[in-house]
Amino acid sequence: MSDENKALVVLVVVLVFTMVSYVAFINPPLGIALGIGVAVATLVWAVLRDK
Repeated sequence: MSDENKALVVLVVVLVFTMVSYVAFINPPLGIALGIGVAVATLVWAVLRDK
């Protein structure tokens, strides 16, 4: 993975984490659901990327 791709991945992770944290602060049940959804999507992405 090139340095540009790594920087983009880090940027996306930070933005998603910030948005989910903000939503969790405002509405905890929705934040928990979003956090679980993001975790599952990340797991699926990691599994499919290895294939």
